[in-house]
Amino acid sequence: MVCSDCPEATDLTTSVIKPAKVDREAGQEFIEGIRDGLEDYAEGRYKVFKDADELLAYLLSP
Repeated sequence: MVCSDCPEATDLTTSVIKPAKVDREAGQEFIEGIRDGLEDYAEGRYKVFKDADELLAYLLSP
C-alpha cells in the first residue's frame, strides 16, 4: 500500500486555487513601507509604549 492508495491522503492532494490577479504595484508599496520602517528603526526613530492602553491613546490622538 502506498500513500496515494489511502483515501485520507487523496483528499489532501486536491489542486491549489491560484489567486485571480496579483497587483505588483501594491506589492512594491508594501515592500517599500517595510523597508522604510526598518530604516527608521535602525536609525532609532521608534516609540516604546508601556502597555496597550498607552498605544491606543497614542493611535487615537490627533
